[in-house]
Amino acid sequence: MQEDIQALVRIKRDVLYGHDIAPPSVDLDKCNGCGLCVRVCPGLVLELREKKSNVTHGERCIACGHCSAVCPEEAVIQNETATLTSPRPRPVPPVAPDALQLLIRERRSTRLYSDKPVAREQLLQIIEAGRYAPTGANRQDVHYIVVSGQERVSELRLLVESFMEKLFKQIQNRAIASFVGMRFGRSALDILRYYALGYRFQKESRERGAYFPLPFGQAVIITHAQSFDTTAQFNCSMALYGCGLMAHSLGLGSCFLGFVQLGANMDKRIKHWLEIPKENQCYGAMVVGYPDIKYRRLVERQSPDIRWR
Repeated sequence: MQEDIQALVRIKRDVLYGHDIAPPSVDLDKCNGCGLCVRVCPGLVLELREKKSNVTHGERCIACGHCSAVCPEEAVIQNETATLTSPRPRPVPPVAPDALQLLIRERRSTRLYSDKPVAREQLLQIIEAGRYAPTGANRQDVHYIVVSGQERVSELRLLVESFMEKLFKQIQNRAIASFVGMRFGRSALDILRYYALGYRFQKESRERGAYFPLPFGQAVIITHAQSFDTTAQFNCSMALYGCGLMAHSLGLGSCFLGFVQLGANMDKRIKHWLEIPKENQCYGAMVVGYPDIKYRRLVERQSPDIRWR
């Protein structure tokens, strides 16, 4: 058992979190023995003993903070997550369901941007929204790269366009196309061909906008995480979506950039330019900027495909 505990502590410190996690402490004088902290803890760190909560398996703690957040007497202290400025939760969520639904529907993939720069304070506020997105095992392992300013964004755009042209040229080769089809499926090959045609049409268009065929505005936010983590893609996607909602609330537009993500993982030049660590993988990219166009009405989506069981 002791060997298992030592292995658990080592893996958490050296692989998952990169540091030791201090377990919570309990003020037994304040504890009323309600057991809420015991029930909510995902790591089974706490136990009720003699009608008081006790930390019995601190090595299992992932510092999610649920125990301290749920305690009605403020008897559980989790120094890993506690902050003096944290507001108390309201009796009801601060956003009404209708307002939240409207916010989600209003956020659109903006592809036309003005030249107005996005302030660093706004970018920090956007990333702050991503910081509170859920992550597997509370690893909080989402890392951000911000490419800001039209000059730097243009450098990235040229790198990605070069990658796209090379990729689309390669799939015209029958041998390479056959390999891609066998490796990823015929549909994946067809989708690449679809994008290749669209890219060519945009590039040949006389009415081509300043940031086409890639919709780059005044800043690009990129998320990356360790490639071995099976939850990393979900973690980064959740964080980036939260960033998109915050951007919209600030009057900014956003659009996810799939080919930036693809290029960062397939093209060494792009990965090196972005300074993504070798052991990490890009799991998302999003452009942010002031829209150069105003959407005047909401659009409808297809009905959800639901199977009730």
